[in-house]
Amino acid sequence: MHTPKPHNGALVKAPSVISLPLIVTPTRDCNFLNVDVSYNDAGATYPVTGELKLTDIYGAFVVPPSPITISTQYATASVVIPVSSLSITNGVINIEFCVGGIVIYSYPVLLHCDIDCCLAKLTNELIDCACDCPKCASSLAKAQKVFLLIKSAEYALSQAHVASLGNVSGYLLDAHNKYMKARQVCDNSCGCNC
Repeated sequence: MHTPKPHNGALVKAPSVISLPLIVTPTRDCNFLNVDVSYNDAGATYPVTGELKLTDIYGAFVVPPSPITISTQYATASVVIPVSSLSITNGVINIEFCVGGIVIYSYPVLLHCDIDCCLAKLTNELIDCACDCPKCASSLAKAQKVFLLIKSAEYALSQAHVASLGNVSGYLLDAHNKYMKARQVCDNSCGCNC
């Protein structure tokens, strides 16, 4: 653990938050993606205009690339993207910030409101289930499997966030496969009907 050192008689706190150059946060209702981009290149001439590229795991654009301008070094530009404007509204989306055609930052996200809805339905079935029959156990097993698949997909994306740019695609594919399996399990779910 880092011990803060005194500075001019005052205790200096160690930073508790690491500032990332590209952060993408889906809203809880999955209607918007909040994108924050910062660019810290001391040799750049500001303002710097780059592009935001949103792609699926195969590299196909889910929305046309859009320009984004960083006004000064250490500044942050924010964009709100309606999910309804994307060609896919659920699944893995990779967001890239490019300057001069070169990918500077990459940040993948998983939109899974469809799976959240499935989990809510399975949970309601379990709440309504008044017995300990095999169908109740089956609903619980499905809910657990779907939940674990989504958490595992989210973990794969967290690994992609810290991977070098050339190694991101394997994590994206892993997250996509787990999301698709969760979706398949949800599509095949049935009620408790004890």
